[in-house]
Parts: sequence; structure tokens; C-alpha cells
Amino acid sequence: MTYQAFDLTGKTAIVTGGNSGIGLGMAEAMAQAGAAVCIWGTNEDKNVHALARLHATGAKALALRCDVADEAAVDRAFADTV
Repeated sequence: MTYQAFDLTGKTAIVTGGNSGIGLGMAEAMAQAGAAVCIWGTNEDKNVHALARLHATGAKALALRCDVADEAAVDRAFADTV
């Protein structure tokens, strides 16, 4: 039996700024813990790259262009995520 610090199986994780750096690391960790991951980022090229990285590990993932400073954009992205 393998110890897993936390299990996110069946959960959906939204990671703002998840297309690079610490955010991408968090997205990868959440996917590894079993979550379906949705990355929200403003840079479409980075979103595509991050999504490819997640898919390469077999993760269920989605990347959306979303500026969290724009309330309407957040509402749309949230609706598309869930």
C-alpha cells in the first residue's frame, strides 16, 4: 500500500496562474493526487504548454484563458470548468 499525503480523487481543482512556475507545480501535484485540474491563465501559449505537460502524465486537465481581475471572465471560466 502506497502512502498518499492527500487524495483528491473525484475532485476538481482550479489553479489560477497554473500555466507556469509554482502554479504549474501545484497543478501537477493536484493531478498526481487524483484531481481533475483546470488551469486559469492569461497567456494562451503558456496555457497550451502547461496543458500538454499535464496530459503527458495522463492527467484529466483543461486550460482556460481567464483574467481573475475580471469578474465576468471568472464567472465564465467557472461555468466552463464545472
